[in-house]
Amino acid sequence: MRGVEIELDDRWLLPVPTGSDLGVWAREQVATLQSEPDRDPEDTVAALVALAEGADPTAFATMLFCPDGLPGRALVAVYASQSALASLEDLPEAAPAALPRQILPLGEFDASVGRVISTLTQVPDLGILGTLQYELLRDGALLEVVVTSPSLPHLGAGMPLFEELIQRIVVAPAGGGERVTA
Repeated sequence: MRGVEIELDDRWLLPVPTGSDLGVWAREQVATLQSEPDRDPEDTVAALVALAEGADPTAFATMLFCPDGLPGRALVAVYASQSALASLEDLPEAAPAALPRQILPLGEFDASVGRVISTLTQVPDLGILGTLQYELLRDGALLEVVVTSPSLPHLGAGMPLFEELIQRIVVAPAGGGERVTA
């Protein structure tokens, strides 16, 4: 895969580290960033760690969507892979047909090149889990941003930001590095 670069809007997105102690990271974040009002700092640390533990290790980058401060309202994973696909319609079906799904074009893109798939899943002990899966074919790569949250209003409020995020992903020429910048 060629290099991938993402410029984050750090007002809303907090990168989740890989290969480090999540407890130490969470404590540093709570000490330096704004938490939700009236929230106990230790509860915020525990919530941050729990959210970060849900990160997919195969993702290029994982972030937390934090519109109300810490600990965050959604887990955002970015994936990038080389692709010779001419259309997103050629992707294999990833979800069972029984799931309630809605597929919309991504911004100004034709739905065969850029789309958003929204699904709802009933999860035991959690309730409803919403997922927004943004897919975009660009520069010989399949780019994906997958956002999951039990808070459907926060998913809806974040849609413009998530759309902007996938459009900010740059596939660099061969030999380019992998970077996530905020």
